[in-house]
Amino acid sequence: MFFCKKLSQNNKKKILLMLLIIITIIILIYMFFIMKNKKNYKLIISHQITGQIYYQRNVKEGDILSFGWVHSFEHVDWNEYYRIENNQFVLFTIAVGGFGAGIPAEMDCTYRYENGLIYMENIKGSVFREFNWINSQKQLKFITIEDKVLLTGKDMPEHGRINLSIK
Repeated sequence: MFFCKKLSQNNKKKILLMLLIIITIIILIYMFFIMKNKKNYKLIISHQITGQIYYQRNVKEGDILSFGWVHSFEHVDWNEYYRIENNQFVLFTIAVGGFGAGIPAEMDCTYRYENGLIYMENIKGSVFREFNWINSQKQLKFITIEDKVLLTGKDMPEHGRINLSIK
C-alpha cells in the first residue's frame, strides 16, 4: 500500500498496462506452443480416378476416425477405430459381430464382449497412410470423425473407387 501511495496515478496506469501486456504475451506464447503440438490436417474423401471430392474437413492429431461395415460374406457388423497420429491412421480397435472368413481371430491384442460385439483392443503396429476401396452402398454403414458421421456408403457411387487420406 505504501508503495502505491507514492506512485502517481499516471505511473500506476503505466504499470498496470505493462502487466497486462506481459500477461497477454505469456498467454499468446503458451497458446502457440499448445497449438503447435496439436497438428492440424485436412481429411479428404475422394474418387481415386476422377478426383471428385465427396467430403473434406479439418482434423487434428488425436482425432478418432471410424468405419462401420457389414461384412460382405458373414453379414455381421464390423467397426474399425483409428487414431490420427503423425499424418497417419493408427488402428487401435476392431469390433465385430463374430468370426469367420477374413475376420482376424488370433491377433495379439485384448478381447472383450459387449452389446453383441467382440472388441479386439490395444492393437499395435497397424498404421495406414490412406485407405482405398471399392464402395458398396449396402456394406459401408458410416465413416465418422469423433463420433460424427461424415458419410455413408450411399453418399458415394456404387462400385466407385474411393480414397480417404489426410494432408
